[in-house]
Amino acid sequence: MSGRFAGKVAVVTGGASGIGYALARLLRQEEAAVVIADVEQGALDRAADQLGAAGVLTDVSRAVDVEHLADEVMRLHGRVDLVVNNAGVARVAPFDELSQADFDWVLGVNLGGVIHGMRTFVPLLESTSADGYLLNTASIAGVRNGPGLAAYAASKFAVVALTETLDQELRARRSPLAVGVLLPAMVRTNIADSERNRPGAHRPAAAPRSVPDRADVLDADVVAAITVEAILRRDLYVVTHPETVDSVRARHRRIEAAFAAAAPSHR
Repeated sequence: MSGRFAGKVAVVTGGASGIGYALARLLRQEEAAVVIADVEQGALDRAADQLGAAGVLTDVSRAVDVEHLADEVMRLHGRVDLVVNNAGVARVAPFDELSQADFDWVLGVNLGGVIHGMRTFVPLLESTSADGYLLNTASIAGVRNGPGLAAYAASKFAVVALTETLDQELRARRSPLAVGVLLPAMVRTNIADSERNRPGAHRPAAAPRSVPDRADVLDADVVAAITVEAILRRDLYVVTHPETVDSVRARHRRIEAAFAAAAPSHR
């Protein structure tokens, strides 16, 4: 298995913890040169040292930060072959409890970060790699919804739509670049405590929230292993929890039923 990314340069945002860290570690084992980005300086420094990777402090919600990240990648390696727009945050609450600031923060990181990553790295991937790949981390909440997910799912649905659109455009112009979108369900990460990094947050750090100990909750390492195989296949959709398909089908059935109900009025 080792060496499948030998000679490749990979960039992973949100790379100091969770899925990003697990993916960066596996890519290093596969002999890729890895640059990780994160908004937490201490965690970034520790992760970069553990991984033997370069670390670049980056707030992905700021285009200038992502451009600086790209500049550093090019300065260090002169090319890029794989970009994973993985950084993300969550604010889970009923819609009527979400403030405009909540939406601005979640959309700024989850959606804005992906937009900045795509705008900055797509030209570099196309110009420096013969077989580049860009992966955007969405969520199963990007293809289905649920209570409390108004801000989070809005950002992730948009990430799915962006990725699908770019895929169509790249194929239309016969680009060597491929794109994919990661759609995990429950994973053991610290995203539930992401408000610790929210700008303007001035409160004592809360105790880490426990993740349910269930068979459908995957370790980040498992998700990373699935993701690497999908990257090598150049998949558009990267699914880590196949058991969630029934909930996606249920949503699609409601949409299809609406089309069927409307059909007679247009005959």
